[in-house]
Parts: sequence; structure tokens; C-alpha cells
Amino acid sequence: MKTVAWALVLAGAAVAQVNFVPAADAVRPSLVSIITEKVEPTADSSGPAVLQNRVLGSGFVIDTLGHILTCNHVVAEYGCVTVKFSDGKTFGGSEVSVVGQDPVTDLAVIRVTATKRFTPAALGNSAELEVGQPVMAMGSPFGLEGTATAGIVSGLSRWGQPKSSGPDFQDFIQTDALVNPGNSGGPLVDEQGKVVGVNSFIRTTRSGPTGIGFSTPINLAKAVAEQLIRNGKVIRGYVGMSTQAITEAIGKAIGARPRSGVLVASVDPGGPAARAGIRPGYVIAYLDGKPIPDVRWFQSEVAGRSPGTTVTFGIPTRSGTDRVRTVKLGSWVVPAQPSPTALMTKHWLGLVVKDGRVAEPRSDEMGEGIVITEVEGGAGAEAGLRPGDIIIEINLAPVRNVADFERIEKVMAGTKRPLLLRAFRGRQAFYTTVQP
Repeated sequence: MKTVAWALVLAGAAVAQVNFVPAADAVRPSLVSIITEKVEPTADSSGPAVLQNRVLGSGFVIDTLGHILTCNHVVAEYGCVTVKFSDGKTFGGSEVSVVGQDPVTDLAVIRVTATKRFTPAALGNSAELEVGQPVMAMGSPFGLEGTATAGIVSGLSRWGQPKSSGPDFQDFIQTDALVNPGNSGGPLVDEQGKVVGVNSFIRTTRSGPTGIGFSTPINLAKAVAEQLIRNGKVIRGYVGMSTQAITEAIGKAIGARPRSGVLVASVDPGGPAARAGIRPGYVIAYLDGKPIPDVRWFQSEVAGRSPGTTVTFGIPTRSGTDRVRTVKLGSWVVPAQPSPTALMTKHWLGLVVKDGRVAEPRSDEMGEGIVITEVEGGAGAEAGLRPGDIIIEINLAPVRNVADFERIEKVMAGTKRPLLLRAFRGRQAFYTTVQP
């Protein structure tokens, strides 16, 4: 604890020595507050429409034409958007339009139409960020316009964070610069006054915020913004499967040598991967002849290809040779969120489970399973299982209900052999091993 405390003191001292005044002055002309209100008609449609659900957010100008980058959740489903600049000038109504939205990365571009030329923020290179580097978060927390808070880059490549939609290739910048409601969409700025991230969300617990904030790297945000301005949406390649890393335990359980590559966790029936003969449990080691270093690289590479293009997957076999599958990519769309319902409960492996059904299933694999309602500890907790996970297979046998779960429990009673579980977490399938 003393080591952690001293680290925090030293980090605070380092930030205190940084003069952020020039950086704040450089960004301030491009910084905006965003007020969004949803227009709701009256119940009997006889009276005038009313404005409800006022939302405060932030953003920053990215070109002289008045395009502003912000978070999608700031402007999603809202009809009245007002933009206020740091000099007090305010635009609203027909002067402000939503150019494009991308729920996958929670980014959006809006535009202010005016005769003046706007001052864009200088954009940095998020690939050059280092842990410990001083940064400043700017925005309008709780409506307090032009607020700046200083901290450091606490972590990089934070992926697997809670997101409303989209594949899990997006990583985040973690920072201890204070980010509060209203900061969403505002810039994360380095000491040179260059934007290195877009403030997205904060980590909270039951007791409240933790002081940990997450920002979308500006390199990703810039690429998304360019597509939104050009196309009004982001076009991504769709392969029709979910993948995960191959841990040493999973490699042993499936009899595969631990190596670079990804494990196919699910395949959408009728999708590009299914048409190419890809099945769950396959290991894909190469993409277009290049070794696959990790899941994020693979998912980013596939999503970055244009629909209609073809990619080749190298799939190793037990004999040591690689099979090659050619896949023609489709266009990726945001999947529906599953919502399991309960029928009965059962305890095993430190898990409390219940029968469940996924609403509006995207595939027959997601129709039935057992839903984890509690993780009491033990083997399930050690395997990283969480409440809400839906188990659909144990040792490659389907688990459609609690009765199947009980049957497998009896078969495996007294065994020390690790179990290979296949489950869904939200929209993504994954494999994991559990040691009874």
C-alpha cells in the first residue's frame, strides 16, 4: 500500500510541474458544449411538442467547415441540438445538423453551418502515448463549460470494456484526469495542446465514480470521423464470426499447440465465414498469409476491409499443414442485444444458473442455454465467468437447459479433468476452461 501511495504522490507531483496553460489556450477556441433535447409530442397530439430529457455533453471542432467530433450517446435519438463555443457564441436549430453516427465506437460528427471559418483543434498521434504521460481532459462536466482537469495516462489498450454495441476490437486510453457527466465527447489533450483522445465514459461502482476515465484514441476517432463525413456512416467488413485468444489452458483442452492466432467461438449461420466452411473451434493462424498476433489485430484488420473484398484464413491441422479458406466479406451491422429470461435455478462450480432463452436470436446457437445469475466463487469465479453469461456447451455437448447442466454434473462427478465451456457474454461467444 505504501508503494502505491508513493506512486500516486509522484504522479501528482509530475502533473503539478506541467504548465497546461498554453495547451488549454490552444484547444479552447475549438471546444464546445453540446445541449441535446428530445422532442416529444403531447399524448393527444393536440398541444405543442415539448422538450424532454436534456443531455449535456462536449465536443471539439476538427476542420474549418464546422465539423465537430463528439460521442454518439450525446446526440443519439435527440432532435434538438444546441452548440455553444467558449467565446459564448451559440448555434442551434437548422444551424446544427447530425452528419453521422457510429454506435460501435460511440462516436458522432455534427456540423455547425455558419459564414465564419472555424478553428479546428490540432490532432495528435495516440499511437505515441506512453503510460505516465501527463494529459488534460477538457469539456463541460455538469454543464461547467471550459473545465480542464489534469492527470496522466494510466493505461493503454484497455479493451473488453462495457460497450453498447459492436465488435470488441476497440481499445481505450485510461486516465485519472477527472472525467464527469458532461465531459463525454470532449478532448483528451497532451501537454503540447494536441488532442490524443475523445473522452467516452467513466468507471463506476455502487458507491459512485472511481476517478477512472476512458477515452477513444484519436487515431481511431479520426478514421471514424472521416467516414462519417464522407458516407454518413462507417462501413466495416463483416466475416460473420466471433473470435477469442487461445490461452494455454484452452490449447491443452482442445489439443492444439499454444501459438499465435485466434479461436473461432461462434459462426453466424448463412454468414460469410459459414459459407466458407468455418466452424466453431477452428484455430485461424494467418490472415492473408500474415501471422495473427492477437484478437484485436485480427478483428481490426477484418473490420477495416471493404465489404465485397476477399480474405484468406490459414487454419492449422493436427498434421502440421495449413488449410486455406477464402472468405468474401459482407457488411457489418450492429447486432441485437440478447435478453435471457429465467425458468429455474441450479448450483454447480460455484455458479447459480437458470434456464434462459435469448430474445430475437441471430442464430440457432443462441436460442437456448443456461444463464449465470450469480458467481459464488470457486471454479466458476477462477475461470472468469460473470453473472449474465449464457453457457451453451460443456465439453462440446450442448447445454440447452438446467437439466442438461445437471446431467453433465453427474457425469463429471469426481473427475479432475478441466471442463471446456462455450458461452455468450452479451453478443460475443467465447470458450473458457473450468477446473472442477
